[in-house]
Amino acid sequence: MTKQKKQRKNKFHKKVSLTNRLIFLFFLFAILFILIFPELGITKFPMRHSDQTSPEKYVKKQLKILSTTLPEPVVIKNGPRNTKNISITFDADMTYSMLDMLRSGTVKSWYNKPVKEYLHKEHVKFTVFLTGLWVRTYPKEAREIAQDPLVEIGNHSYSHPAFTTNCFGLPKIEREFAENEVESAQKIIIKETGIVPKIFRFPGGCYENIDVETITKLGLKIIHWDVVGEDAFNDNPNSIAENIKKGTQNGSIIVLHLNNGTFAPKTYDALIQVIPYLKGKGYRFVKISELLSNNKIEPSFGQDFLIR
Repeated sequence: MTKQKKQRKNKFHKKVSLTNRLIFLFFLFAILFILIFPELGITKFPMRHSDQTSPEKYVKKQLKILSTTLPEPVVIKNGPRNTKNISITFDADMTYSMLDMLRSGTVKSWYNKPVKEYLHKEHVKFTVFLTGLWVRTYPKEAREIAQDPLVEIGNHSYSHPAFTTNCFGLPKIEREFAENEVESAQKIIIKETGIVPKIFRFPGGCYENIDVETITKLGLKIIHWDVVGEDAFNDNPNSIAENIKKGTQNGSIIVLHLNNGTFAPKTYDALIQVIPYLKGKGYRFVKISELLSNNKIEPSFGQDFLIR
């Protein structure tokens, strides 16, 4: 081999060696970059609830996020009185005794599905306060309700106990267990529906100031009402309808039940009278969050405040 050929061969090997070194250094740098700055090296996409490897961790994270921004310790009875917006709300109650009645066959169902179907057909927005036991009993139905764009979901405790004495015959929960009662409902609602409730309603509407503070510390806004349909254990749909017609005004929050059975047998029959009537009066049905969004309202406990 001539001297000239040897020189060309040596130059070629040097170029290859240099190229290999550069490639190696590039990959080494890339690996180090990703290790040091993972948030810049890899694009992360939000994971859906169904993608989580641990639903328990997901629920715990959502509860922690909710408790970081605390609302004012007040009970909201109505929205602003200067607009025709109103909210119709339904409590999906479930106590342990109601669960026993269902299991024994004493009642067929504690879910009044025709109510939801009618409101959906009429394009009426509404809010449902779910108890944890109801969600545990009807997980599929709870998901269907939560996925309806016309519906907002709230927390109504786990087993619908009384927070005070003499509350419609409901069994009273000891104060030290009250927080766990609400958190248990929050956990199962999030787990089964993927929705994080931000509003709460006391069972029976019974509470004391200390209960208001307890719920507020969990990051939940407390929703009461100013119009009672009185559909519980009421066999007269006309009286239920009249209660709502007479009581409703601008900003009203109407309370009814989504239970059916012996508990609220005539809610649907009353609704088919009430909805056309209220629409005819020019009222607009909105979710609770829409009713209160960026509007000053009148609390029943504490100072005037602005809903954020």
